[in-house]
Amino acid sequence: MKYSFLLLSVFCAFCVATSAFAEEGNPDSPASLATKGLAARRTFSVPEVTEADLRKIISVGGMLSLRDAVPQALRKNLGIAVSRIEKSIVDETPEIANSVFDPVFSFESLYGNTGKAYLKNASSGSSSQSWTNRASVSKKFSYGTEAEIYGAFNRAYNVGGEISPDSDAAFGLSVTQPLLKDFGKEVNLAPLVRAKKNVAQSGLSLRKSTLDLIYDTELAYWNLSASYALVSARLSALRYAESLFEQAKDKRRLKAATREDVLLAEAEAASRRVNLVRARQSVEDCDDALRKILGQDGNADLTVYAVASLSDVPAEKDSRLFGEWISVVRAFDIDVRIKEIEKEKAELDYIVAENADNPSLNLVLGAEVNGRERSPGDAFAGAYDRSGYDFSAGIRFSMPIGFRQSEAELRQSIKARRSAQFEIEQAYQDAMFNARSAWRALDAARERVVAAQTALKMQMESFNGQRARYSLGVVTMTDVLASQDSLDSARLELIQSQLDFVTAKAKVARLDGEILANNGFSWREIDSLETARSEMK
Repeated sequence: MKYSFLLLSVFCAFCVATSAFAEEGNPDSPASLATKGLAARRTFSVPEVTEADLRKIISVGGMLSLRDAVPQALRKNLGIAVSRIEKSIVDETPEIANSVFDPVFSFESLYGNTGKAYLKNASSGSSSQSWTNRASVSKKFSYGTEAEIYGAFNRAYNVGGEISPDSDAAFGLSVTQPLLKDFGKEVNLAPLVRAKKNVAQSGLSLRKSTLDLIYDTELAYWNLSASYALVSARLSALRYAESLFEQAKDKRRLKAATREDVLLAEAEAASRRVNLVRARQSVEDCDDALRKILGQDGNADLTVYAVASLSDVPAEKDSRLFGEWISVVRAFDIDVRIKEIEKEKAELDYIVAENADNPSLNLVLGAEVNGRERSPGDAFAGAYDRSGYDFSAGIRFSMPIGFRQSEAELRQSIKARRSAQFEIEQAYQDAMFNARSAWRALDAARERVVAAQTALKMQMESFNGQRARYSLGVVTMTDVLASQDSLDSARLELIQSQLDFVTAKAKVARLDGEILANNGFSWREIDSLETARSEMK
């Protein structure tokens, strides 16, 4: 019985082998036809995606280069327009601060009429009329001195007076000089110096906003370019999926594939169509983001800018050494310079607070010549002849009991000065670590581009191999679809690596200031730019 079973097994195997050999030898058998189909479709190539193919999917408009985009953003971006206006507002503050030293003219003229009745006889009494006039020119000086030149004329008519009417005229000079509080140029010029530092700080802030705008413009530009690359990748993936679907249908007609294989391939092609629609929407969204940065108002047609390709940017290594580059970044960093001005302003506040902690001690001087007669002319003549005079000199002293406010403000200024120093150190720290991160990101992105290009080539070969093995029946449709997913991931990784490289390159140029020269600008040209709001269409 044992040997009978063995002989039966050998006989069955022989029959199967003979049948297979006969079927393969038959040129019209399903197996032979499948083999011929494999030979005819060995490479499984699909047409490359062209610009014409993209224009059938995307409504592409005119070409926009990065060199054209940046100047347009600098002239029309609304954010930079606001920053320029804010700077122009701050530019006026030194004039305002300096106006405290401008001469001040003042004039007053008062008329009065008073009457008083005697206590025991209300029907009689005294009355008087008065007219007082005073004109003066005063001026404050940088040492705190306040001087005033004045002229006065008074006219009175008194019922029952010895001299009626009574006229007096006077010309004089008064000077007040602080000796403790509010004395010295440092204190009195502190508001003017602070205003000038605000102007410098505002200029640096505008430059920082300008650099950020150029950087943001580059990012938006390359994001649009990456979205174009994504559409190309999605379209290529769709074509490969449709080719695989056709291959599965061919095998199904030859009885070499299952219905599930065809359904899987068809579902995969449908999924790729969805991805293509999403990629097209990404292009439109990125185009809108770029147009917004360029200062457009959204009334343009729905076409999308044509931009340069990511693959046009070579993934080259920066020839500079990190130590040299980081020194340039440290010297250029605008945030640090802004913080240094903040410290200088804190020093001014400390000087003012320290001065305010003193008591007020002022030297007061006055000199006046006057004349008094019945007629105004005689009164003025008497003043001119110095018939009357008044000279005075003295001091005025005042101080709060306890100095609570001034001492608290002094302590605040000391703490603010220390805080400003820490903010400078923190700005240096942030700048250095930000620069280190950007430098490493640039190196890593460059290496990723090279590796992603190699990986894409290998994944393409692997995918073609899987399709060939699927034609032979060695692997399943699931294996082929997994290989196609890996191919798609390799395409996306290459696009992301190229985008990361141009982004990191722009960041490095932003940190060391080269982003200006790279886009054909200098600070002199930037400072002369004005926002062309009327041209925004």
